[in-house]
Amino acid sequence: MNKKIIVPLISISSLLIIVFSSWFAWYINPYKSLKVYILDKTVPTTDRREHKSFNWILNHNNYIKEDGKRYNVNEDYYGFFPINLKTNEFDFKSIRIHEIEDIASTYDMCYYTDTYGVYYNEWYIQNARDEQPVTNKVYGGLNQNDYLFLKEMKEQEKLIITEFNFYNAPTNSLIREKLEDMFGLNWSGWTGKYFSNLDTLKNNDFPRWIVRLYKEQNNNQWSFENEGIVLVHKFGTLAILESGTHLTSGKPLIHSNLETTKKFGIPKSIEYLNWFDITFSTEQNNILANFQFNVNEKGDSLLRSYNLQPVFPAIIEHTNDYMFYYFGGDFADNNVNMSSAYFEGYHQFASMFSSIGKNNSMEFYWKYYNPLMTKILDDYYRTIDKKN
Repeated sequence: MNKKIIVPLISISSLLIIVFSSWFAWYINPYKSLKVYILDKTVPTTDRREHKSFNWILNHNNYIKEDGKRYNVNEDYYGFFPINLKTNEFDFKSIRIHEIEDIASTYDMCYYTDTYGVYYNEWYIQNARDEQPVTNKVYGGLNQNDYLFLKEMKEQEKLIITEFNFYNAPTNSLIREKLEDMFGLNWSGWTGKYFSNLDTLKNNDFPRWIVRLYKEQNNNQWSFENEGIVLVHKFGTLAILESGTHLTSGKPLIHSNLETTKKFGIPKSIEYLNWFDITFSTEQNNILANFQFNVNEKGDSLLRSYNLQPVFPAIIEHTNDYMFYYFGGDFADNNVNMSSAYFEGYHQFASMFSSIGKNNSMEFYWKYYNPLMTKILDDYYRTIDKKN
């Protein structure tokens, strides 16, 4: 047989064997029954981006529902359900007050992946989501039943995981204050995000509402040209940290303490490029990792003028009398391919190549969020498995 044919055949056959072996190694791993309550109120499209990456971890590690089936990213969650984007049909699934105690007793843990919600300009007006930060709400925000459910889960000592936008708008101030008191948190009112280019002439994707608000507050001026960090206060005030002017390095970092890196198998430092909030903790919790802005003297002065500092919590943990985690960033927002969850070793493969490319947010997912969440789930599963 011609060598030109033999070599490709051998290569293809070898690749198929590797792929099949990887799938089979994943398939024979033992199942682990874990009843997980997932809340995602921010689903303006059908990709379920705000909780999809968490489902990847559940499926990859063979966590299954009580009925023995795998978690379905399109169905197995509470919150907003888009039905038909063309006709604007939607549904939502929420807890009614008389169900709270029973549902809390049914589930082993809960994860509030996103509570921001869906808004008129996202749902009814295509391609208009960058026009302004908030319009009339279609659905979203934490309500009294969400709070009571968390309270019940805490009293039953179930694992509670929450993250960015947990108590930001449109959650009202009364619910937010009750949540802060319950978990020992204190939101500063500020959220922020890194942008690779603040020059609106070169970056067509830069949110127009940020430019509009900043110009309203600064004599119609917008002179930024480099990468930087945009900070937004709940009352609309904007602060811009630009690389070269205020920052020695534009990208925010997450620094984990030594015990955290050893326990969760995560890097000591990693770039974080998604949305975050500036939230502080009382002494009842542990700080596992911090955000850090690499500010110069001018940047430090700008932060202090708003009573802010360049270092603030990224991961808050409580494990004494109940189990609670707060992620200060939009950690679960990662556009992973769900089909890759069914191959053993894919995580290691993806982690090796995730550093390729500029401003690659997937590096955070594979090297940080994925091992962090996997360890949290595995440790918790062992504790409840012993009880059963």
